[in-house]
Amino acid sequence: MTFPACPETAVEADGDCDPVRATSATLLAVCATTGGIAMTITSASIALADVQGELQLGITQLQWVLNSFIVSIAVLLLPFGAWSDRIGQRPLFLWGAAVFVAGAIAAVLARDVVVLMAGRVIQGVGAALSIATGPAALALAFPHEAHRRRAFGYLGSSGGVGLALGALLAGVAAQWAGWRAALALPVPVMLTALVVVLRSPTAMRAPPRVRLGANEPATSLLSNRQFVLSCLICVLFTTVWVALFIYAPLHMQTVDGLDAGTTGTLMLALLLPALAMPVAVSRLVRVLPPAAVIVAGFLIIALGLACMDLAWSGATSRSWEIVGLGLCGCGAGALYGLVDYIGLSSVPPEQAGLASGAFNVVRLVGDILAAIVPGTVVLQVVAGTLDPLVGVSIGSDVLNEIAAGDLRNVEPHLITQARAALVSGMERALWALLALTALGVAVSVRLRALEPVRR
Repeated sequence: MTFPACPETAVEADGDCDPVRATSATLLAVCATTGGIAMTITSASIALADVQGELQLGITQLQWVLNSFIVSIAVLLLPFGAWSDRIGQRPLFLWGAAVFVAGAIAAVLARDVVVLMAGRVIQGVGAALSIATGPAALALAFPHEAHRRRAFGYLGSSGGVGLALGALLAGVAAQWAGWRAALALPVPVMLTALVVVLRSPTAMRAPPRVRLGANEPATSLLSNRQFVLSCLICVLFTTVWVALFIYAPLHMQTVDGLDAGTTGTLMLALLLPALAMPVAVSRLVRVLPPAAVIVAGFLIIALGLACMDLAWSGATSRSWEIVGLGLCGCGAGALYGLVDYIGLSSVPPEQAGLASGAFNVVRLVGDILAAIVPGTVVLQVVAGTLDPLVGVSIGSDVLNEIAAGDLRNVEPHLITQARAALVSGMERALWALLALTALGVAVSVRLRALEPVRR
C-alpha cells in the first residue's frame, strides 16, 4: 500500500510544497501531542494522592478524575476521525491543541471536584481531536513502509517520553507547588505542537483524492481481521500498562509510605524502557514478523508482573518490584507504536482518520478498564475481609477510601486488618492483570497466523 506524501492542496493554497518540511513538521507535532496526552495521564496519577488529600475524595471519585478525561476522548474519537477524512486533519488538529490547553487551565484553577472534572472533560475534547487526526496524518505523510514504521516507532517513543516526564516532573512539581502544578505540565508541550503546525502551512494536510474518497462505512473495519485483532491487542496491553501507572504509585505511597518525589523517581523503572523500545522494535521487525514481536512483548510483561507479585507478597526482596516494573516497561514499549502501525497499515488511505479514531477508542477503553478492573478487585477483597469482622456491610464510602489507601475513617481496632486487606487486594489486582496478559498472548498468536504486514 502506498500512501501519498506531499499534500497537493498546499500547492494551490500556500505555494510550493516542501515535502521534507511538511513531513518533519507533521512528525514533530504528532509526537508532541502524543507525549503531552501521555503526560496528562501519568501526571494526574502521580498527583492523585495530593488531590485526594486536598479535596477529600474516595477511590471512585479519584478514578473519575482520570476517567472524565478518558471518557470524553472515547466518545468523540470516531466522529472526529470520520470528520477528518472529509475536511482534512490540519484544522481539527489545530482546534484540538487549543481546546486541550483551555481545559488544562480550567483543571489547574479548579477549587472543587466538579470544576476539576469539567476541565478534564474539556481536555479530553481537545485530546480527541488531536488523537483522531495525528496518527492518520502520520500514516498519510510517509509514502514508504520503512519510513512509516520508523515514524510510528517515534510515535511510540514519544508516548513513553510523555509518560516518563509526566511521572518524573509531576512528583517534583507536586512537592514544589502542589498538584495544580503537576496538572499544568502538558500545557507547554501542546502549545509547542500548535506553533509547529501554524508555522508550517503544508503540515497535516491530506490530498483531495484521500478526503473525497472517504465513503466506506465504518462497519467495513469490522471485516478487517488484522485491524480487529490489532484493536483487541491494543485494549489488552493498554489495560495492563495504564493500570501499573495507577496502582504501582498507589502501592508505593499508601503501603510503602513513600513521598510523591520518590515515587515518581522509582516509576522511571517502568517508563524509561518504553522510551527506546518502540524505535528499536521498528528496526527489529525488518527481520522478525511483527506478530512474533508482539507475542514476545506480552511474555515479557507477564514476567514483569510475576516479579512484582513476588515483591508485593513479601516473598522476596522489594528490589524485585523495580525489576518487574522494568520488564513491564520493556514489554509494553515493544508493543506501543508497533500495534498502531499494524492496525493503521491494514486499512486503505481513505479510511485513515476513521481507523485512527476507532483504534484509539479501544485504546481508551483500555485506559478506562485500567482503573475499573484492578479497582473492582481491590474493593471486593477489602469488603470480603472486613465485612465478616464487623458483622455488617461496611459503607461504600469507607470502602472506597480504604481502597484508595486512606485509613483515616477506619475504626482503630480495624486498621491493621484494613491495611492487610488493601495489600492483599493490590496483589490480587496483579493476578487479574496477569490473566489479561495471557489473553494477549493468545490473541497475538492468532494475529501471527494471518498474512504478514506488507512491507
